[in-house]
Amino acid sequence: MIGTINPVRLFNIIEGEFEMKKEVVIAVVMLTLGVLLGSVLAVGAQSAAPLRVVYLVNGSLGDKGFYDSAASGLYRMRDELGAEIKIIEMGRDETSYEGNFIDVSEQDWDLIISGTWSVKELAQEIAVQFPDKDYIFFDGQVDYDVVTTGNMMGINYLSNEGSFMAGALAALMLDSGDEKIDPEKRILGFVGSMDSPNINDFLVGYIEGIKYIDPEIKLMTSYVGSFEDVPKALEMTKQLYNQGAQIVFAPASQSILGAVTAASDSDKYLIGCDQDIWAQVSESDPESASVIISSALKKVGDSLFTAASGFFDGSMTTDKNYTLGLKSGAVGLAENENFITVVPEEIRARLGEISELVMNGEIVVGTSFSMETDAIAKLPAGDRKSVV
Repeated sequence: MIGTINPVRLFNIIEGEFEMKKEVVIAVVMLTLGVLLGSVLAVGAQSAAPLRVVYLVNGSLGDKGFYDSAASGLYRMRDELGAEIKIIEMGRDETSYEGNFIDVSEQDWDLIISGTWSVKELAQEIAVQFPDKDYIFFDGQVDYDVVTTGNMMGINYLSNEGSFMAGALAALMLDSGDEKIDPEKRILGFVGSMDSPNINDFLVGYIEGIKYIDPEIKLMTSYVGSFEDVPKALEMTKQLYNQGAQIVFAPASQSILGAVTAASDSDKYLIGCDQDIWAQVSESDPESASVIISSALKKVGDSLFTAASGFFDGSMTTDKNYTLGLKSGAVGLAENENFITVVPEEIRARLGEISELVMNGEIVVGTSFSMETDAIAKLPAGDRKSVV
């Protein structure tokens, strides 16, 4: 005879078994979650390892221009990306360059950065020797017939577009009525650090910007013959002013500090280069800063930060050259407080219109990189009149 089943007791038994099963399920789930969490944390710890970026400077910091601008990109990588960075100042002893390139290539760096024409050949050779390393070369295009390993990104700047704007500014200022400018003397000046392709690219753009405004303006040019000879830059810039130049454009690297002093001593205007030179000296030497009406910017630091970020997130690759100009905001005039104070509003508006024409392709600026050396030397009469 089958006994009567007590429904309460049955429920208790079932409930007990359910509770036991529930505890087992919970334990299994917790164990699984623990394993998964541990794996995630392990992967996170690996991905959180700081990026390691090194910059080889073929010169020294403190130029208030090109090299300092590049270094600012490394500092942004450190501050905004948490990168571990190192900046190696190689100076001007070119015999040390190869050893430095090899040393960092043999070390555990994620990105190795260098730039400018003077180290291009060496940088490319090293990239081929170390195909498992990744490199960024800036201020020039990588030759992929040489770097067949696909491990070097090129960052190039349309410096000629920035200097075109500098030329237009200088030419327009001759008719501004400013008390520092003699409108009867239709003469402008250019002082470059070296007679090199990159510096000559500034010159070609500057000439075309001047001629766009007034083809009759005369231009006197001079070269320091050094990136760092401040006294010689001072002397040469003073000569330009003494010979009638009303405004001088100075893509003169670190030696630009001499050009700043010359402009201040002569009470004449200067257009700087690479970085916002006015911003660099306005606090330490406001009197000298007052004669710097603008700078033809080359935003190297910002471009390097963008390149490094793009490399690590996959949006930019090391088998491609990237060219940056006015349209990308990588070059252009420094529109700082002094620029707004000194340059009349109508000239600023005209410069804005000209900039738009360059950006949309209605004005195509020439470049020294498509010219032979002899062709540069044969620019229109008066354009390369040396005062040396």
